[in-house]
Amino acid sequence: MVVEDHPIYRVGLRMGLRYSNSEYNILAEADSVRQAIELLKERGNELDLILLDYYLPDGTALDVLRVIETICPNVKTLILTGQASDPTINNIDNCHIDGFVDKTIKPEELQILIQAVINRQSTSSQRKASYIIKDSLTPRELEIIKLSAAGKSAREIASELCISKRTVEAHKERIFSKLDVKSTTEMVNYAFRNGLAN
Repeated sequence: MVVEDHPIYRVGLRMGLRYSNSEYNILAEADSVRQAIELLKERGNELDLILLDYYLPDGTALDVLRVIETICPNVKTLILTGQASDPTINNIDNCHIDGFVDKTIKPEELQILIQAVINRQSTSSQRKASYIIKDSLTPRELEIIKLSAAGKSAREIASELCISKRTVEAHKERIFSKLDVKSTTEMVNYAFRNGLAN
């Protein structure tokens, strides 16, 4: 389900998922807290994930998140934000959320993020503070994260950075350790949620 008050953005999400050949479909759309709650009561058991805008005409994501926790606590949630560093994120850090989606995300990146979030088994693991993680990453590691988030393979990254594929994989292993992730998909998901993909 998409909860977003701008019709054009909702259309963009539908087209983006179709363009990227996603296996997921948008089953319901809401443009307000009230409508979102009504749909959750009717169709909450059908949903895998909710894309939820923070600012809505009659409230905020917090109002919807409280209902999600009561009605369908197993549904994954991604907060739609104008920028990954939006200060409002601090207000929902302890709520039932699984990540953040920057509204400038590309369709293929969105599919990767959705897939990663839905496939993640545990949503309760604590996330490290993004600014601490960013400070621990080298400029080269940040480059590799951004290129991976753009959908480039290890071979393509190696060619672009004029290094060997083996060196790229070595960098990735160090990145995985620093971010506490186990795969490129998890790394990309973390990057989008914590503003490292831009």
